[in-house]
Amino acid sequence: MQRSEARQGPVEQRLARTADPALADRRRRQIMDAAIACFRRRGFHQATMQEICAEAGISAGALYRYFSSKAEIIGAIAEDRRGEGDVAFLRAAEKHGFIEAMCFAAQNFVQKFADGDGPLIADIMGEVLRDDAIAKVLRLSDIRSIAIFAAAVRAAQDRGEIDATLEPETAANTLFAIVEGIGLRRAFQGETDAEAAIAQFRVVAERYLNPRVRS
Repeated sequence: MQRSEARQGPVEQRLARTADPALADRRRRQIMDAAIACFRRRGFHQATMQEICAEAGISAGALYRYFSSKAEIIGAIAEDRRGEGDVAFLRAAEKHGFIEAMCFAAQNFVQKFADGDGPLIADIMGEVLRDDAIAKVLRLSDIRSIAIFAAAVRAAQDRGEIDATLEPETAANTLFAIVEGIGLRRAFQGETDAEAAIAQFRVVAERYLNPRVRS
């Protein structure tokens, strides 16, 4: 006969809680939200796992049940945000066309700078160059997004919307670089007007993707 939950030991109770998908998802998001708050306040490098625990209101044991390191937390945050952005991009591409969808994706990125997250974005990009563990998780997330955007490039080429001579993955990487470069450059200059940044991106993207430019 099985023992009741009240009579289970601490290890069994922890396993039971972790096995609840809804609870696990809520706790992971609680930790990710706390980590974002700490990263914004202290910077990614300076924030500690102890500070994240305090912000989330949980013990270190509870945190390490879900994440083994800051690199793993930032990877989960990136995957979560990228996943939402990729879905929104695909919907926009289907409804409005590729260039409008790219402007929509660019808007989501540059708005982070307007909202004050420029230092955090730059901090994390810097950590990618210093920390192989962080680089690994973020690059895996980036590879998945590039694959999604490259597929959208191919579809747009088939529809005659954009230059058919562009190699899709190269085009997707180039567009990402343009968006990130504009965001970082404007932040460096102290400019936070998201609409102006999108107008700048649109001019470059339309020129780069125009099927008539190379005809």
